[in-house]
Amino acid sequence: MIFNPEYESMEQQARKALQFARLKNLVEMLYERVPFYRKKFDELGVKPADIKCLEDISKLPFTTKEDLRETYPYGLLACPESEVEEIHMSSGTTGVPVVDAYTRRDVEEWEEAMARTLAGAGANRNDTVQNCYGYGLFTGGLGVHYGAKKLGANIVPMSSGNTQRQLMVMKDFNSTILTCTPSYALCMAEEASEQGMDVSSMQLKAGCFGAEPWSDNMRREIEEKFGIRAYDIYGLTEITGPGVAFECEAQDGLHVNEDLFYPEIIDPETGEVLPDGEKGELVFTTLVKEGTPLLRYRTRDITMLRRETCSCGRTTVKMHRL
Repeated sequence: MIFNPEYESMEQQARKALQFARLKNLVEMLYERVPFYRKKFDELGVKPADIKCLEDISKLPFTTKEDLRETYPYGLLACPESEVEEIHMSSGTTGVPVVDAYTRRDVEEWEEAMARTLAGAGANRNDTVQNCYGYGLFTGGLGVHYGAKKLGANIVPMSSGNTQRQLMVMKDFNSTILTCTPSYALCMAEEASEQGMDVSSMQLKAGCFGAEPWSDNMRREIEEKFGIRAYDIYGLTEITGPGVAFECEAQDGLHVNEDLFYPEIIDPETGEVLPDGEKGELVFTTLVKEGTPLLRYRTRDITMLRRETCSCGRTTVKMHRL
C-alpha cells in the first residue's frame, strides 16, 4: 500500500524541482539563523545565492556527529526555543549525546514519514500495531506511535521488555503488525517456544524491524518463526528517527522519503559525490526540518543508491540494506 502517492510516486523531474526549492529555503534559513552554519559557509566562501541547482549541494559543508556533540544542546537550533515541541536524543554511551529538537511541523512530517513506513509493510487503519520499541528520549517508540496514529491503526504502546506480557497481549489483542528490534523479535520467539506458544498461529502478518544491523539470515529466521513478512526500516536520531527509509513488499532495497530527506553517497576519504550504484558513505540533508535541520550529515553508514522502477509503484530512490 502506498500511503501518499503524490510524493511517493512523483515524477522524477517534479521531485527534483521540489527538492531544489526546499534545499534553497533550507540553506537560506541556516545561513540566517544558525551561527554554526554561517561560519562554515563563510569558511568555504559559499553564500546561499551560490546554490543555483540541486547538484550545487556539493559546494556546501558537511555536518558530523562531532559537530552535534560540540554544539550540544541547542547550538544547531534554527527556531526560537519557544517553538520546540519535543526533544529526543541519543543515549550518549559513546560521548556527549546528540539532540534532535522538533517543532509542531517537524512532528507532523515525522508522522507522515512513519505512516509511509508502516504502509510499506502493508499496514492500514484496520491493523493493530504492537509497538515494542522503547518510548522516551529514544526515537523508536514515539516515531512508530505517531506513524500508526497518522495511519489510523490501533496502537498497543507496549514499549520494550516484559516479554511474557508482550506475548500475552499479542495473542489476546490479535496484534497484526509487530515493531521492535530484530534481536528482540528473536528473543520473543524463543520465550514463546519455552512457554509452548505457537506465535505463527497468531494474527501477526508483518513486522517492521530496525534500530540495529541485521542479516538476511535473521530475516529468514524471524519470518519462519512468526509466519510473517519481516521488513527493514532505517532512521537515525540525528536526522529525525525512524522514517527516513523503508522496505516495500518487494523487499529489494529501502525507499528513501526523498521529499523530506535528500540522500547522497560520497567517497568517505575524499568527500566526492559518487554516482548511483557505487558504494560509499551515506549522507543526508533534512529538507523540511525546522528545529534542528542538518546539512549533508555524514552517517558513517556504507551503502549505495539505486534508481529503478519498483513493482510497488513508488518512484523514490532505493538504498541498499546496510
